[in-house]
Amino acid sequence: MNDCCKKELKAGFKAFLQLFSLLGSSGKLYVLSILALGLTVFLEMGGFLIIRHLVDSLLQGEASFKSLAGWTGLFFLTASGKGLFSYLHGRGKARCAEMVTLSVRNGLYDHLQRLSFSFHDNSRKGELVQRATSDVDTVRRFFADHIPEVFRVFFMFSINLTILLVLERHLALLSIIAVPLVGALSTWFFFRIFDAYEQFQDHEGIMTSKIQENLSGSRVVRAFAMQDWEMKSFRKINEEQLRRGLRLTWWHSFYWPFAHFLCGLQFCFTLLAGGIMAINGTISVGTYIAFSSLVNSLIWPMQELGRTITELSKSHVSYKRIREILQEEKEDLDSGRRQVSLKGNFDFSEVCFRYNGGPPVLDQISFSCKAGDTVALMGTTGSGKTSLVNLIPRFYDYTSGEVLLDGLPLRQYSRHALRRDIGIVEQEPFLFSQTIRENIMYSVDREVTRAKIEAAAKAAAIHESILSFPLGYDTMVGEKGVSLSGGQRQRIAIARTLLKDPAILILDDSTSAVDAETETRIKSALDALKADRTTFIIAHRIQTLMAADLILVLDQGRIVQKGRHEDLISREGFYRGVFHLQTKMEEELQKELRDAGAGQE
Repeated sequence: MNDCCKKELKAGFKAFLQLFSLLGSSGKLYVLSILALGLTVFLEMGGFLIIRHLVDSLLQGEASFKSLAGWTGLFFLTASGKGLFSYLHGRGKARCAEMVTLSVRNGLYDHLQRLSFSFHDNSRKGELVQRATSDVDTVRRFFADHIPEVFRVFFMFSINLTILLVLERHLALLSIIAVPLVGALSTWFFFRIFDAYEQFQDHEGIMTSKIQENLSGSRVVRAFAMQDWEMKSFRKINEEQLRRGLRLTWWHSFYWPFAHFLCGLQFCFTLLAGGIMAINGTISVGTYIAFSSLVNSLIWPMQELGRTITELSKSHVSYKRIREILQEEKEDLDSGRRQVSLKGNFDFSEVCFRYNGGPPVLDQISFSCKAGDTVALMGTTGSGKTSLVNLIPRFYDYTSGEVLLDGLPLRQYSRHALRRDIGIVEQEPFLFSQTIRENIMYSVDREVTRAKIEAAAKAAAIHESILSFPLGYDTMVGEKGVSLSGGQRQRIAIARTLLKDPAILILDDSTSAVDAETETRIKSALDALKADRTTFIIAHRIQTLMAADLILVLDQGRIVQKGRHEDLISREGFYRGVFHLQTKMEEELQKELRDAGAGQE
């Protein structure tokens, strides 16, 4: 065996030990279920010995009604015991398997909730879903089917071989000649099937991601009439999945004929040798019949070994894929100051940031603001506005420089404490497939009053729209809020954040999907709410920015202008250019509206 195979075996053995550790408190019950399996096999094999004695007594004329009834009663007791222990085994292993599944899936889901933003940025959502469903179910089958099958093979082989050695030692040794060959073939098969199945599962994750992405973007696909292109793209992925599936099937079709041939040859050889011994009187007819049945039960585990190894390799692959996620370092939510009452004094000093060692996204960012100030960020797409505000709740940690919050380095605050007192309305708000009420109260205690929910909705200028729905606040929102307009989704997200009543508010272009009248209503509500909290606003409309205490104009990750509206409008630069452009556009629009009104008169 080469070093690579030894390494794989060692890794596989370690993985199986880790799998067994998942049993936890259910371990004792699982051991008892395996012992029940052993007793089931023992009683099943004992039935052949009863038949042996019954046949010999009949052929030798020693049988009587009383002895026949005795042997029959014993066989009935054996069958009843087998049924009882089989029931106990099935119930025990099923309960343990389901408990392991519950534990693994809960642990995996919890771990996914606590992984960093960087991990999720670089992960396919469809593949994560597959690992939390398909791979976890494979682990369940490992405990429910695969491991019991291994022990069944072991019990059947060891018990049968022991009985055969007792019945006729030389014939028993002849019946296991093929075992080393089948074992070697199965070991070789394990490494081939492991690699093939791992490739199959990896590509299935890609296919799952493609399906999920297409279903999520179904409106875009139909809007651009791209169904044919999507089908062509999916067909390529599906054909690659077919190729990998055929490779997996090929290894199966290659293994089984050889295994069947070796086991069948072994069975025929044993039957022939046993028959000759029975003719010569070396063994009795009853012994020969029992021996033939036992040899068949001995050869079946040898044939089953390949299928069992295949399933074990699948479990190994699936657990390996789950472990890859569990080994990812979780985001540290609790280290740092936990009990804090944030005021919102910020001091950015030469802050730089880059994603995963890439080019700088923020470079030498420096500014200060006092508690209760409103800081507005403006700039072209990709200038670093969203990246900057993502540093505040520590979605990402800055690469260099320093950020002070209320006089302390931002890294000294726990992420949990920061996010508890920071409210965020993202540029693309996400709503869950729940009621409008549940979406608004998502960030707070489940016992929040209806009055508070409605107050937040009114502040976000969405209350009247909600009441226009037949079910009002109990209206179900489609997946990702697809049943609502973009403006409605954004206003519900604003209401969700306002209900949280955070000390620091971040609005990432949160009024981009609303009309001017609605924006004015939201702005007036926010002005009252911003009085005692530090607010960061990302926006492109000058009307939204001009009342801010500090305006930062960013370009390629650097601050190129900063000050109040009056200061920036008096100087040449990006801000003044945008102001004049938007002012001109608004004047032209108002003129067109006046002309249209005059024409109608």
